Amino acid sequence: MATLSQPKLGQTIISLRQEKKITQEELVERCNVSVRTLQRIEAGEVTPRESTLRIILDALEFDYQQMEKTFHIKGRLEKLKIAWICGIIYFVTAFVEAGLDFYRFEVDLPAYFSLLYTTVKIVILGVYIFFMLGFAEVGKNFKHGLMKITAYFMLGAMIIIEIHDIISLFSAITEEEFFLIKGIESVAFGGINLAFGVALFKLGKELGDLSKIAGMLEMLAGLFFLTFVLAIFGVFVLIPATLLETILLYKVYDSFSNQIQNGQ
Repeated sequence: MATLSQPKLGQTIISLRQEKKITQEELVERCNVSVRTLQRIEAGEVTPRESTLRIILDALEFDYQQMEKTFHIKGRLEKLKIAWICGIIYFVTAFVEAGLDFYRFEVDLPAYFSLLYTTVKIVILGVYIFFMLGFAEVGKNFKHGLMKITAYFMLGAMIIIEIHDIISLFSAITEEEFFLIKGIESVAFGGINLAFGVALFKLGKELGDLSKIAGMLEMLAGLFFLTFVLAIFGVFVLIPATLLETILLYKVYDSFSNQIQNGQ
């Protein structure tokens, strides 16, 4: 069985004990552990052995397996919450990033442009990583290997692209060379987009039409990227796709949240 981590374990025991209106002393008498041991467990200082934890939970009339399942769901809940919030940030900042990519070759750029450009790229990369990790988590939950793998591939491709953009800012690359490289990147990214779209579409069995629509948009964007010359249309298709994917992550997060509230 998975290890239940501190300090949340201790906080959960305190919450259960208070719900039952049991003092530490009363709980100690019921489960035959020392007051100091219980205090340290509740304070998150030590993680009890499984046998000790079972005794404490039995005394609180709470099922060990139910607690383990709840912890497991809460762990995924936190990752999904971060993922959909990062999805919103990514959706907004992607427009800023696109503007900066076109503006970077203007003459007489302000002195702060390099710092602004680099900062936006780092923010984009950071939120996108957590955004895709959310889909990897969805893949794990629904035992969907293609979703998990393609999410990591999407993540890896974005890391390469954003790092290249930052490095190229400080090189002698021309505007034509930059957008040629962008086109080449789009072709490589298109194949991954296509696979990611297939994964989203297949998840429609579990997540409904929203996942299917997002999947179709991703596949369409991937096809545009693969043509090279129509890559710009792929960018526009990704706008509604990203929005739907963010909503999808929120729906999965909300579903897990309801499971915890309903004690499932």
